[in-house]
Amino acid sequence: MSLASNPPNYEPIARLQNEFKNKDEFISEGILPYLEQILFPYLSKEARILDLGCGCGYLVQQLHLKGYQMTGLDASEGVLRYARTNAPESEFILSDIRKFELPATFDAIVSIDVLLFILNNEDLTAVFRNVYAALQDNGLFVFSIPLIELMHKYVEQGYLNHINVNDECAFIELFYYKPEQRMWKIEVTGFELVEKTWKRSDTTWLRKDHFLTDVQSALENVGFTEISHFKAGEETGNACFVCRKRL
Repeated sequence: MSLASNPPNYEPIARLQNEFKNKDEFISEGILPYLEQILFPYLSKEARILDLGCGCGYLVQQLHLKGYQMTGLDASEGVLRYARTNAPESEFILSDIRKFELPATFDAIVSIDVLLFILNNEDLTAVFRNVYAALQDNGLFVFSIPLIELMHKYVEQGYLNHINVNDECAFIELFYYKPEQRMWKIEVTGFELVEKTWKRSDTTWLRKDHFLTDVQSALENVGFTEISHFKAGEETGNACFVCRKRL
């Protein structure tokens, strides 16, 4: 089965995701300030929120602590095992974001640093259609996605490689750009200290830079309105989108 037809494989590195990705400091400094401006003012105190591609559940827990009724959805059972520990009072669903079907019960859906792994417009539209169906009327959808219009300097200067290390784990992501496809091949290597022995895991991911017009058209085609976007921070090629399910 091709990488292009499957979500990234987190199973070999679930522990490393839990150790290094989207921890509380990143959420409090890099995500919550945006949500406090563009989402929280429009929600009731006990609104229902779905975190799409929730990973190890750190954002789910932070939003739960603010009083929201939280559900997380992810395609990796490995990371969901950590999520259920990190956010024990919230609900979690194992599903591919392109294929999930949920009733229209959510006041808002958020998806942070997930849609970069959607590799074509057909799948992007499928995700947006699923989100639209799961939102209540007037519900809000907030998500981040890399745009080709914002990525040029990162392509030229190679800012995207990541190395994370602590006493028991190391996590390396090396990015290789394919300009003809607007695609990044990410070679991922992890090391974990298990019973005094270092265990190595390797996997490969693909991520895509999208055109602004393609994202907007896909949102409009499934029915979203009041679509707006802005650059998500100075040190990123991501855009943050906000849109609403029409009444």
